[in-house]
Amino acid sequence: MLKRLFPLVVCFGLATVSLGAAGQELTRYPTEIADFAQWEKFPAECAGYRRATIRAYAPALTDYSVAYQSYGGTLQNAVTLFFYPRLKDTSVQLRAEESEVLNAHQDAYVANRRAITLESQGKKYDASLITFEFADTVAGLRQKLSSQLLIVFLEKGTFKVRSTSPAEQGAAAEAGLRELLQCVAWSSALTKADL
Repeated sequence: MLKRLFPLVVCFGLATVSLGAAGQELTRYPTEIADFAQWEKFPAECAGYRRATIRAYAPALTDYSVAYQSYGGTLQNAVTLFFYPRLKDTSVQLRAEESEVLNAHQDAYVANRRAITLESQGKKYDASLITFEFADTVAGLRQKLSSQLLIVFLEKGTFKVRSTSPAEQGAAAEAGLRELLQCVAWSSALTKADL
């Protein structure tokens, strides 16, 4: 009896290990990241913003986002920093990013589009800044919103920012966003050592 039971126990044990290993590979994305190895690049608080959720959209942090929210008394601004691979043709990618925002909001339109220069860790980067306006419901109140899409094509990937605030706070939100970008180490967040 014992000789027959031992092979069954071994088979059951191996099946359990295989199922456990397979379960680890079946991570569903997006998923919230609790154990993030880059905390020093994204401080918990800076420039009037608090770090919120960090999400992975693909394995090995090849596509992830870090959310920040302003916590000052007057500015209402939600900012999400995205890091992901870039296309070879960045003009096609930029048009696709713009279309994504326009298609997501029925009454969205481009209010402003301009090239800007950002500085991070002593280097300058060319960026595209597109400001959209549209109406949406925030905190139970339908209101006109200003939403900035900022894109920087880095050597190893794309750095994208979405910043949304009430329309009357659009200029203050853009200024706050620029201060936030001075606090975080966004330009080095896609290096191979970190992935």
